[in-house]
Amino acid sequence: MMKAISIFMAVMMVAAVAVAYDQYNLHCDGDGNMVTTTPPVYTGPIAVGSDFYPGTWTMVVDDAGWPGIADPAARWAYIWTTYYAYDAFAYIWTGTFNCDLTLVHTGVGSLVGVNDLTFQLLDQDGDAILDPEECMDGMSGAVIIINEGSGAYATLCGNGSYSGYYFRTCDVAASDPAYMYDEVHFDMELWLDECGMGTDETTWGAVKALFR
Repeated sequence: MMKAISIFMAVMMVAAVAVAYDQYNLHCDGDGNMVTTTPPVYTGPIAVGSDFYPGTWTMVVDDAGWPGIADPAARWAYIWTTYYAYDAFAYIWTGTFNCDLTLVHTGVGSLVGVNDLTFQLLDQDGDAILDPEECMDGMSGAVIIINEGSGAYATLCGNGSYSGYYFRTCDVAASDPAYMYDEVHFDMELWLDECGMGTDETTWGAVKALFR
């Protein structure tokens, strides 16, 4: 009986080691524009009080195949029709984009991976038409995969998620540099562990496979 208990305790200890991780909590502010820049870059500071302060975050959106920035109205029309889906029951538009993610803790190290970037817009009057006053709402990312680090984070990898909100300027002319400008604010959680060995590069094919 004692032998069985010992074996059980040993298995539990191994399982505990296998799921060990460190949790990192970050608050991020910043901005970006998918319409007037290519590739679109969202970036800003990691706020005071977070585990990565002082630091910066950057998300680079994959805009391969999009219309160029010379015609911002056409570019936004393509983004809207290609990426945003309307839920007629919840009265919400949702658009999700693929990004490369970099987090830098100044003077300490960095983390690199991929993430999804989701914007939601609430159709306040339920008419399935995007009005200027409806052009801002929630921002989130259900999937973050960290596959590479440097400095103090050189041996870490893992996953995470984030959520927050954004303000978007969409009621100005397409000739205005601020056309579709996004100001973003969100909280991010990361769960990181020792990789044990060099990790293979994570692609968006692998990320999307998680949802199949």
